[in-house]
Amino acid sequence: MGNDSYAIKNRGAIILAGGDSKRLGSPKALLKFQDCSLIELIVRRLGGCFDQLTLVTDRADLYGYLPVNITGDIIKTEKKSPLRGIHAGLSSSALPYQFVVACDMPFLNLDLISYMEKFANKYDAVVPRIGDYFQPLHAYYSRTCLEVIENQVEKGLYKVTDFYNQLHIRYIGEDEIKRFDPRQLSFININRWSDYETALTIFTDQQCEL
Repeated sequence: MGNDSYAIKNRGAIILAGGDSKRLGSPKALLKFQDCSLIELIVRRLGGCFDQLTLVTDRADLYGYLPVNITGDIIKTEKKSPLRGIHAGLSSSALPYQFVVACDMPFLNLDLISYMEKFANKYDAVVPRIGDYFQPLHAYYSRTCLEVIENQVEKGLYKVTDFYNQLHIRYIGEDEIKRFDPRQLSFININRWSDYETALTIFTDQQCEL
């Protein structure tokens, strides 16, 4: 799962926890993983290598106990979108770029994240891509994206990848990903109860291997 011995200094990570979790019926970030919640697991993981963690949520009351900066969306529209969360997270800090991740990804690989970070100061975004499939919520974004995001939302375009053609992007290909995460567990996310059960099985197996 990666080496916790290094730290990415003067860098920040943004955790997006603004979804409604309609398919689960309760906040997915609070799902239990043995002795902690999913969001605590992610914060603990990222806290080992980032100086600054920002949680973007419209339910600050649920997460006030976490050692993170909490912010809400700045762009207000009827339609919720991760774009609003990315925008809020980037706006909340003067850091030139930050790692952005969804709150429902329990198997973050610090070695892969660190490898991606090496390119972040040269591009608007650094995004894993397998074939034609992107991982936009496991990516680095620069503050140069802010104006582009604002323009996209004004046009009613809310899909994160819709603005990629306006950015200078370094894509992380499948061969690069597999060097650090052969099973691509980094990109597992939880939308349904069946996803949660699968993730729990993987998590338990990993704990047994330690």
